[in-house]
Amino acid sequence: MNIEIQCCGVALLIMLLIIYSKQRRLDLASGKLFLAAYFTTMFCLCMDILSVVLIVHRARIPWFLTEFVCKTYLVSLVLVGLLALSYVGSDICCQMPAYRKQMRCYVLITIAVGALIYGLPISLYSNADGSIVYSYGPSTWMTYAGALFFIGANLATLVTQRKRIHDRQRRAVITWMGMWIAAALIQFLNSQLLVVGFACALGISVIFFQFENPELHLDRNTGLFNYIAYNRYTEQMYSKNKDFFVIAVLLENAFQRGARLKNSLELASRAADIFLRVPGASSFKTMEDEMVLIFRDRAEAQSAWEFFQKKLPEQIEKYESLQCLPTLYFINNVRCVNTGRELLDLVHYVRSQKKDSITNYFQFVEDLVAEQMFSEKAMTQEIRDALAEDRVEVYYQPIYSIDEQRFTSAEALVRILDRDGKLIPPLQFVSIAEGNGMIIDVGKRVFEKVCDFFVGNSLEKLGIEYIEVNLSVVQCADESLADDYVEIMKRFRLDPSRINLEITESASMRAKKILIDNMQKMMDYGIRFSLDDFGTGHSNLNYIVDMPVRIVKFDREMIQAYFTNEKARYVMDAAMHMIQGMGLKIVAEGIETEEQFRVMEDIRINYIQGFYFSQPLPEQEFYRFIERENFR
Repeated sequence: MNIEIQCCGVALLIMLLIIYSKQRRLDLASGKLFLAAYFTTMFCLCMDILSVVLIVHRARIPWFLTEFVCKTYLVSLVLVGLLALSYVGSDICCQMPAYRKQMRCYVLITIAVGALIYGLPISLYSNADGSIVYSYGPSTWMTYAGALFFIGANLATLVTQRKRIHDRQRRAVITWMGMWIAAALIQFLNSQLLVVGFACALGISVIFFQFENPELHLDRNTGLFNYIAYNRYTEQMYSKNKDFFVIAVLLENAFQRGARLKNSLELASRAADIFLRVPGASSFKTMEDEMVLIFRDRAEAQSAWEFFQKKLPEQIEKYESLQCLPTLYFINNVRCVNTGRELLDLVHYVRSQKKDSITNYFQFVEDLVAEQMFSEKAMTQEIRDALAEDRVEVYYQPIYSIDEQRFTSAEALVRILDRDGKLIPPLQFVSIAEGNGMIIDVGKRVFEKVCDFFVGNSLEKLGIEYIEVNLSVVQCADESLADDYVEIMKRFRLDPSRINLEITESASMRAKKILIDNMQKMMDYGIRFSLDDFGTGHSNLNYIVDMPVRIVKFDREMIQAYFTNEKARYVMDAAMHMIQGMGLKIVAEGIETEEQFRVMEDIRINYIQGFYFSQPLPEQEFYRFIERENFR
């Protein structure tokens, strides 16, 4: 009988089942649909074999039984097409819940086609030796129509929803459909070759080896599930609105430069052995130094957390010997974010905010932290858009020279406008821009605008000798700072003596060598420097000695303390005497009243800056202010 090809298909499927059953796997929707398609294909092959046997021996078997088996085989072919489409749509349903309604329509179509197959007449044929066996008639034609419909629906879904389907999955299903079409054509042209069922088995094999092989979801070094598996699993949990609980483990410094690779791998392997035995946990390795445990049960997650809190401190010395400090993060409410990737972003954000990196091995992640992270992300995008849409503005606060009795300079201050034209307070974006490095681009934009404003409005004719421009800590650590700023001034043809760059004490502490090199290049070009915020942080007169600055700016808090605290007054008088004794000038920031101004004038402070004269002003308002005040 002509059943050799079908038997090969059955043997192939049995081999796949043996491989599949011996491996660890995740509880994924696509995996369940794959198994459904697998067993339906196995059933289809068995019905194919049984129908051939019954057709050959139909003279000795009741007609209704032979007809029922043959039609059941035909219906199973259509059902395989439906399950193939369901498998393709498994990830789409996770991302588009509305797609489930469309799948229900396909189910109804399958039921209707199946009913017609059973209801329509069928004709059977076999030759004397059973080498040629086939069915024909309306029932068979309905099967072809149903199969072609689902093949078309599969291909259409693969094209229209390609962005929502994994590339490997898409290629595997296309191969499957191609095999099915080729087999149908072959069997249609040569009825002696019963290859449709075998083509289904080959398609299932392609799906298995391309996408559903559990080994594809495992990290070979640790045996944990990998990042791809983590993404698919969390995406499914979020799409089904299921609660779960996360313990993330970061092996701090484990794989950083200088750590021994052997120690790092030993540490990761040791941690993986522990996590694989945690009850109720699905364990993932998402990065070389990052592992994630996901629990569906709150009690099991809490129990694991308490276990780690109890046992980890006992092992700290061993971890330290491997140059590593493990930190655990417990996320009790995963609904504070929207995706698995955002969960990891949240862990990384908490790590970046952690103050105590020595003894604080356990971090409970609060919902508020997620709000802060999203707020910073939104502000990061706002900064990026502001740069792209030229919504970065520069405001200028006048600086008054007591010696010359006029305004001789100004401090340039960055401002960002939102899309409605409203100012975003600097406190909301400056620290974020410094944290993500965007302050470098913001600083360049500000410097370009300052150069353009000075040259375009001939500010020197109004008595403005120079503009103070702030440099952040991040900018001071940028090795290309000097080259970039010199290039900008050359482009605008600005006299370098018109620029005075402000550095802070913290900048000189964190990146002193790079800063000194940059300062030397810019001073050789003709730019001058001020030391900003003197009197805060790590105030030390050695900085004034070491750093080649010509102006020192006393911080507002130091100035205000001068009027209320006798000790502060004594310290400031002494500092002022030494600074001016070195031939440097002093700016008093934060002067707000006439009384304060007169006191600063009496003690011979060189420059005054503050709301007493003016708040920071937009370009044209600043221009009119200087024009009015300096020529009054």
